Amino acid sequence: MQLTVDLHSHSGYSGGVGQVSLAGVAETMRKKGIDVFGTGDCLQPEWLAHLEKSLVEREAGLFALQDPPESNPGARFLLQSEIIITADVPSGGRKGVHTVLLFPSFAVAREAAAYLAKCEVKLNMGRPFLKCQDSADVAEKLCAICKIDASIMVIPAHVLTPQGIYGSDHPIAYLSDFYGDYNDQIRVVETGLSADPQVLALIPELDNRTLISNSDCHSPALNRVGREFTVLEVTQVSYEEIVTALYNRKIIHTGEFSPAEGRYFLTGHRSGKNGHTSEQFCYFSPDTAPVDGVCPICGKGLTIGVLQRALELSAIQGEPRTLQNVQPRQKAIYMVPLTEVIAAGLGVKNSSSNKVTQYFEAVINSFESEANLWIHAENEIEKQLAATVPNKVLAAILSIKRGDYTFDPLGYDGEYGELILDRKTPWFGNKIVKI
Repeated sequence: MQLTVDLHSHSGYSGGVGQVSLAGVAETMRKKGIDVFGTGDCLQPEWLAHLEKSLVEREAGLFALQDPPESNPGARFLLQSEIIITADVPSGGRKGVHTVLLFPSFAVAREAAAYLAKCEVKLNMGRPFLKCQDSADVAEKLCAICKIDASIMVIPAHVLTPQGIYGSDHPIAYLSDFYGDYNDQIRVVETGLSADPQVLALIPELDNRTLISNSDCHSPALNRVGREFTVLEVTQVSYEEIVTALYNRKIIHTGEFSPAEGRYFLTGHRSGKNGHTSEQFCYFSPDTAPVDGVCPICGKGLTIGVLQRALELSAIQGEPRTLQNVQPRQKAIYMVPLTEVIAAGLGVKNSSSNKVTQYFEAVINSFESEANLWIHAENEIEKQLAATVPNKVLAAILSIKRGDYTFDPLGYDGEYGELILDRKTPWFGNKIVKI
């Protein structure tokens, strides 16, 4: 059987939004096609208490709302948190690495929180910091956490962004440079919005590891929940079955946010940064980026994009690869959040406007969920939606399905790419430079 999971999210305790409603998340899960959703921030005491009060275990290690919305009584939650591990690295200085933890029960999550408290971790924030001395200390502390329960899963998050294990902030060459001896126990890594299985196929040491895609969302908005997801092959619905499927790469496919839309795809500096004016910005493809990594506008170090970092790691790890010659080992389908597509088709900026929401609901009524929409063939989509939505909305959806779209600019330095329909431009091999 298939199970669609989105296992990395955040509560309001991680900032960026107000408090997140689990009932609101459950309703969005139905519309997006997500079966199991990561709770986010389950080590934060207040959020953990709220989860314990609101959820009840329905299957082993999976939880449902005590009072679920009638529209989605089957929504399931898995206990999940992200921590930031800091340690000295061989390149010099201290690196902070975002890491996702999955837990099989409230008791195990509480025991893990108690251990972290003994390590002087401040748990009052959604993403707590675990301070370590070096890679050996990182390994020792992660092993101690996993000794609490063998089914705890440790997943390096959005591995190529500046805050990921391979990111440009105090760069390293191998997972073991940070995780030390725990490296051998890392079987799963998260792609992140700015990368996909093809980009990660550039990195040799990931060849035998499972790639998982998650939304990393901070709100229940329609363009946030399920903007990335993973479809697993399982024999039953349970925490252990999910973990087993991840370890054994039983991935039917991932749903991928286009990497070119991701906020760290290209190298660059956004406007307003480091004294830039609102009109001053720059972004570069790997073959045009300044060799010294210095911004030509402000003279400070550029934020190195995930594509450039992946190519660098390919060379560093002794097996130079290119996007044109690598074959991803997992299947992926590519999407743009449907509300953004509808807004682009209508020519409006606000992807949460009433008109956009109206047509979103019409599409979902035809296909049950957004995830289900994108796996259908182009002719099936056209047949079902021709009499349901305006021609310009249908044309926008078909443009995404065909791959006839691009982003201008592409994502860079914390800025999402801007969707352009009916312009098919490969996002590699271009001379992308703008100053």
